[in-house]
Amino acid sequence: MMDNMRSDAYNEIKYKIIHFDYIPGQKISEKTISSELSLGRTPVREAIIRIEREGLIEVIPQSGTYITKIDMADAKDAQFVRNCIEPNIMVDAVVKMTESTKSILADNLRAQANTARNNETDKFFDLDQNFHHEFYKVVHKDTVWQWLQINNTQLNRFRRLRLKESNLNWRTLLTQHQRIYNAVLNQDIDDLNFLITQHLHLMLLEKQGVLNAYPDYFKNYKEN
Repeated sequence: MMDNMRSDAYNEIKYKIIHFDYIPGQKISEKTISSELSLGRTPVREAIIRIEREGLIEVIPQSGTYITKIDMADAKDAQFVRNCIEPNIMVDAVVKMTESTKSILADNLRAQANTARNNETDKFFDLDQNFHHEFYKVVHKDTVWQWLQINNTQLNRFRRLRLKESNLNWRTLLTQHQRIYNAVLNQDIDDLNFLITQHLHLMLLEKQGVLNAYPDYFKNYKEN
């Protein structure tokens, strides 16, 4: 039971940080979070310690506990790692794709289209995550995915924030996902490599628009 409470506290707090229910620079407390999540102080305290190690929370002596600002240097490093890993995952998925995974991905894309029409950015981000996760699972690299989720939290925060910026056409992601899916189904390796590289580099192309829209959310904004 206690392990489940620890896991619930960790997952819920981290989700709220990545989805900006808790915003960068915001002061938080165990008591407030415990009340909001209806969880005990002990699992919340342990979750905060764990999330602090991942760079999402900072404890400042004689001041308090704060949500960290987004570190674009870390986000760029995480993107570099993902650029090295994911094209290989996708190519491997071409030969290991199952009918079950094809169905899951097709359902995911339909759900993405619905959330895009309804401008439901929270749901879209979760579906985006699930879309990519399925490829790791089908090639039996779920452990790699889980490792990435611990080590690319700054990248995920930036990706989620990008969906909040109204001047960016984030529905481009839906089109790219559909093309990636089609390339996998058609076993078109050359097209797939191009598409996934284009998809993963989209962050850099639109970085400045997000930085300008939310300057207070970033660490060392002027250096980014």
